[in-house]
Amino acid sequence: MERKKKDRPDCWLKTKTSAAAAIHGAVQYTDKKDLNLIDVMGLTGHAFRINIDPVEVNVAGPTSLPGGYIIRKNLSNLGFTSNLADSEAPVKPEKLAQTIELISESVDKGIPAIVFDLFIPEFGLIYGYDDDKQVFYGKDSSKDGEITYEQFADVTGVLYTTTISESLPHSKYEMLRMALDTILDHAHGREWQHVFKNQYVIGLEAYDTWIKVLEKGCADPHGNSYNALVVSDAREFAVKFLHDLTIKWNGTNVVERGVRKFAADAEKHYEKVAEALVELREMFPFPHGGDPSNELEASKAINLLKKAKAAEIEGIKCLETLSEFMKNYYAEKWIH
Repeated sequence: MERKKKDRPDCWLKTKTSAAAAIHGAVQYTDKKDLNLIDVMGLTGHAFRINIDPVEVNVAGPTSLPGGYIIRKNLSNLGFTSNLADSEAPVKPEKLAQTIELISESVDKGIPAIVFDLFIPEFGLIYGYDDDKQVFYGKDSSKDGEITYEQFADVTGVLYTTTISESLPHSKYEMLRMALDTILDHAHGREWQHVFKNQYVIGLEAYDTWIKVLEKGCADPHGNSYNALVVSDAREFAVKFLHDLTIKWNGTNVVERGVRKFAADAEKHYEKVAEALVELREMFPFPHGGDPSNELEASKAINLLKKAKAAEIEGIKCLETLSEFMKNYYAEKWIH
């Protein structure tokens, strides 16, 4: 069973959000390697994501995002330009060759390529290749091993790869402003969702969608438990990210002091969000999932989701205040 609370330093070295884990892994080979996983989860907005299937809360929800847009936006928040390959299946030979070349170029620069569905349907990294053997060397949450070019190209959707291109001199002020835009767009359903339009519900509305599925007794045990696992883990990172803002921002000017205050306000609400969602994941432990069709269990789960949503609404209000504050003081240095 998952720990009820992340209470040790090593708890912050791994996340159930594979997209953020892959981004963090790649960033460790750049000039921004000082960004830890907490920073990456917060600044990319993944600590604040929720993506729910309205039919059965299926297991694909947490990874069903428009990666070509989201991952590149995430990298932009961190101060990187990036490259994208997303050829539709069946992948044409010339597109496969171009994708392999894109990956090889990144690996040659010493930066792993971010990919999807390497060994399992999660985000992972390719960190090496052998053209003679026609194999990649990669890693995701399931294994660290090799995969042939042919196996890599055998996909049902798109052959997805994103690589880091250039690093830009973003200040922490710019990173936080961009992160807040990402977080708020997701919370209010403004995020670009063309690829999965009408298939999933994001942000605050996703809580209501999850509740409706539970009320109908249609929640898939495996998918329900996996979503509870991923979203609760994400909100624990959200709390830690907000807490770290109150420490890392030193308070030497009005912007620094404002960030500390508004982040602390948001943290109090996200502690309640995380508490409710951690209780939910303990009710439905992954992978066997418990019994969400049980009326009493479902009722309790619905109350926890309502509690989480109510607290997240207040937390988002605090982040909106912080966002407006940051935009009003659009100076990288403030001597006052």
